[in-house]
Amino acid sequence: MRFQLRPDEAYGTIFDFDGVIADTEGAYRRAWGRVAHARSLPLPRYARLRMHNTAPERIIMDVLGWTDSMREARALAFELAEAYAAELGEMGSQPHEQQPGVLDWLSALNSFGVPVALVSELDRPTVRRALERMHLHDHFQVLVTAEDELESTAQRYLSASLQLQRPPNMCAVFGSTPEAVTAAHNCTMKAVAVAVSPANPVYRLRSADVTVASLSDLTVYNLRRLFANAGDEFMDLRKQRTDDKPPNRRRVASAML
Repeated sequence: MRFQLRPDEAYGTIFDFDGVIADTEGAYRRAWGRVAHARSLPLPRYARLRMHNTAPERIIMDVLGWTDSMREARALAFELAEAYAAELGEMGSQPHEQQPGVLDWLSALNSFGVPVALVSELDRPTVRRALERMHLHDHFQVLVTAEDELESTAQRYLSASLQLQRPPNMCAVFGSTPEAVTAAHNCTMKAVAVAVSPANPVYRLRSADVTVASLSDLTVYNLRRLFANAGDEFMDLRKQRTDDKPPNRRRVASAML
């Protein structure tokens, strides 16, 4: 009855912190630069420092070649986490670090009663401080962070839907990478790709249900259209029609005799 009067409240929205809410790429590279400068280690300008579900220890050992010891790699990864947290602690002081259209879109969702969750690999205090500096701390009802100890992106999305108390097939994920789109579809969620990163142009996000250049391009009507065919899509539960009765085996057997 509640969702019949307010149908928009039946949806759930899940946002990636990195790339969608905040432009963290610069902060991440600056953190790597801090560690490299402190340890006098080489850091190529175009090195790939972020990979899907790849721990920093593997990047330190296999990509940058800073060490062959896992123990030393873990120590460097700990220094990287501290430097990254310090960089994110200053986030919000520069206007360009918040993605365009974020505040207006979150305000529109809150005004229509749509619950909102935030997903991040960072710890909760770091995320909260960054959100407070961007004046977004009161727009999210659920935070899924490193304290939840979830291994994959799909697990974080499912945890967010459970805490929002919305089924996965009624949730929409807002991500900026092909991995986020794939994880959302694996959870039977809708995927809205935000093409804000040069590393992930529009053609790499073509498998998303909707692709936009900025969150400012979206309206609540777009969210409604995402779920317009709910119940008739792949993997949706269906009821058997009452007129689809099985054949009368006794009558067929009598005819054969």
